[in-house]
Amino acid sequence: MKRYLVLPILLFLGILITSCETTTEPEPIEPKGSIFIQSSPSGAQIWVNGVNSNKTTPDSITNLSVGTHTFTLKLTGYNDTTFTESILANFQRSKAVTLVSDLSVTAYGPVRIYETAGTTVAQPSGLDLSSGNAYGISGTDKDKVDIYYSSTGYLIRSANASSGLTRVTSFFIGSGTNLNDGVNSPLATNAWAASMSDREANYVFLFDNDLHYSKLRIVTWGGGSGPGDPAWVDVQWLYNNKPNDQRF
Repeated sequence: MKRYLVLPILLFLGILITSCETTTEPEPIEPKGSIFIQSSPSGAQIWVNGVNSNKTTPDSITNLSVGTHTFTLKLTGYNDTTFTESILANFQRSKAVTLVSDLSVTAYGPVRIYETAGTTVAQPSGLDLSSGNAYGISGTDKDKVDIYYSSTGYLIRSANASSGLTRVTSFFIGSGTNLNDGVNSPLATNAWAASMSDREANYVFLFDNDLHYSKLRIVTWGGGSGPGDPAWVDVQWLYNNKPNDQRF
């Protein structure tokens, strides 16, 4: 009789022990927060802690852990903008960012250059667009010359049109006179000219040997009355410091 009571008792004790061993506390849920980011202009990539979120402004970044996070906005033509925000539990922050253009343009002039005939060392004919300096086309700095004022046809020409000079500059006549009108250069092609008139009224876009764009205008001119009085022009220009950047 006692033998038959042992099995039920053992089964009961096994169930009781198993039940005690498998009971666990639920894992705590980590609180999360979010942020809504907008930018001017819009369309900037949103990077979070150095990782691309694959979202662009304006948009929300959700499921962020509580604490400080670093955000970077990236948009072509603008400087990267980085900021930090403290994310709070169950709360959405809002951030508005104005992006800053990465355009880098230097203004030069007026600089005077003279025709190539009948000039002295003190009357340089060549121009270095990147530095704003005028040089003689036969002097020690001739290899820096991008354009020069030629007596042949009274044209401002690409440096390589002169014997001994190699730098190539292309010309495209613009449609305005104000260098600061915000008009960008068209893309330079083989159809661009190799010279411009010394009486051109509009500004002219240039593309030089180092792949930089400039926007140049003749401010005034004079001379050319006879021997000892060579013709000259004063020019001003904007030089884009970034290669292949057409913006002005």
